[in-house]
Amino acid sequence: MYYPRIIKRNISTQNGISDIFDKCFKCLNYYLLRMDYSIIDYRKRHIRWTYPTFKWAVWITIISVILNSVMLTMINRPESVAGLPLSFNDFEETFDIQRTDLIIIHLVITFLMLDYLWFSMFKNILSYNFLVNDLLIKYNDNNLMETRLQEYLIFFFGIIDYCSTLFYRLSAIILTLGYALFIIHVGRLNQNNKMTFLQWLLFLQLWTMFRFRLIYLMGQLFVAMKFVLFAVEFYRIQLIKILKIAKAIFTRTIDFKYTANRRLIWQNFHCEYLTLYLDAWKFDKTMRIIMFAIEMIAKSAIINCSTFYSKQQRMNTTNKGIIVLMGSAYLYTKIIYSYVSLIPFYNQIFTRLIMNWNARIYWYRFSRQKNQQQSSNREQLKQQRFEAWITLRYTIKSNLFIQTIKNNRFGINCGHIFFINRFKLVESILMDVMLLFEENF
Repeated sequence: MYYPRIIKRNISTQNGISDIFDKCFKCLNYYLLRMDYSIIDYRKRHIRWTYPTFKWAVWITIISVILNSVMLTMINRPESVAGLPLSFNDFEETFDIQRTDLIIIHLVITFLMLDYLWFSMFKNILSYNFLVNDLLIKYNDNNLMETRLQEYLIFFFGIIDYCSTLFYRLSAIILTLGYALFIIHVGRLNQNNKMTFLQWLLFLQLWTMFRFRLIYLMGQLFVAMKFVLFAVEFYRIQLIKILKIAKAIFTRTIDFKYTANRRLIWQNFHCEYLTLYLDAWKFDKTMRIIMFAIEMIAKSAIINCSTFYSKQQRMNTTNKGIIVLMGSAYLYTKIIYSYVSLIPFYNQIFTRLIMNWNARIYWYRFSRQKNQQQSSNREQLKQQRFEAWITLRYTIKSNLFIQTIKNNRFGINCGHIFFINRFKLVESILMDVMLLFEENF
């Protein structure tokens, strides 16, 4: 397979699907669970309760609590930041922007939602009920998939890895530049005796924690979410594989030879579908709370971004960068939703195929019954009744299967709010447009 030059280096570092799943496991540990343990520890249900295991959880949570407390204080008392001689006016004067409080409100909502997400996942991992790990253990084998499909998935991962890494590094550079500029501004206040040395050290510590938390947030947005896209593509490839089996069964001409030999093919399709549905259900049990968190963050981002844009007196590099970062959080969420909505689409294709096949079965039975009534040969009547009995059996089975897959919600939910499909995606975007309209007009 030909690989573009810009992602060839990313692909050359992958040794197979198992290598990608190992990276996914490490990424989930840092950005979602804030823990350091091995997949063997989880499989043996023996995660060690030591400081190295929980050090990320301890420090990241402490930083989040401190920053949330400081930002809530800033919203209530904008004339002072944690008792320091700094206010929103200093931020706005340094970066030439207006309504900094809107950015702080959005960050508070984002940090609280992500901390809630971490706490929910943290409880599951301590009780060894984190179903995504079970899927990573199951699929961490290069022999479970054809070489051609592995090459395609590695190629796909190389593309999203290159794009997500690029956006993450650009965001980190922008945040570091803002960090350095404000330190220079506050350093001048210290030189002019408007701030004591201890106050300057306190500010430096808070500002450094704030920079770390924002870069960690960009990692959650761009680095961690790329594995969600990869997981959805992985399931899409599996569904396409099953779809080929379904077309082989449900689009052929119906005769007795086909009916008699259909049992093995049907069992193959039925088992493949149920296995994949069970894995998708496990994936959804974890992903639904993640989707709920990013949906709330996206709504907060688009509302505060539009309000922030309307309050600016003139556009410059700083407020443009803030608008792009907040807008990208919303757009990135909708891109993920549009990709997730592909899974129910394939389930609808399965439903249509089986329903069309079922209708042809009924017509086949009706035609055979007419011929049976016109026939006078006893042996032929006996054979035709036997064929009709076999056809009826699989018709009843297919009727039950159609009723099941039509309402089984094969895909991912957004919390307990809605099931993500194309209709709900469009409905969500229209609701966001209405929110913007009511907020700004």
